[in-house]
Amino acid sequence: MSRMTAVWNPWRDMNRLRHEMDQLFNQDWTSGVRAAQFPPINVWQSETGLMLTAELPGLDPEQIDVSIEKDSVTLSGQRAQQQASADDQNFVRRERWFEPFSRTMELPFDVDPNRCEASYEKGVLRVKIERAPEEQPKKLTVKAG
Repeated sequence: MSRMTAVWNPWRDMNRLRHEMDQLFNQDWTSGVRAAQFPPINVWQSETGLMLTAELPGLDPEQIDVSIEKDSVTLSGQRAQQQASADDQNFVRRERWFEPFSRTMELPFDVDPNRCEASYEKGVLRVKIERAPEEQPKKLTVKAG
């Protein structure tokens, strides 16, 4: 019977701890503890760049700002305040928040902002982020002999 032994890497554990501490101290404590950062995002990487998606339900595209710098992307905006529909109505439960939001993600490479594009459909923001030409992977031809 073969046994696989995992090699303990203390640096990986320290990096994970540092990341979790960074997330803890970057929370906005003025409006209570939030379960997760807003907006929630997913990121896919390819050889030519990244695809970032963010869930932003209930917003119009005009309420969303996307800015891309050399090696980071920032999503920001604000939801419109929701009021009760009549003067004699009061909220029974209110879990959605309406403060301004901002989320910045550092990228693993430099970006060409002129080749990036963003689209918004059905509450999902999609940002296509292209690597700068000098950051593109180079393939070498292997010569025989």
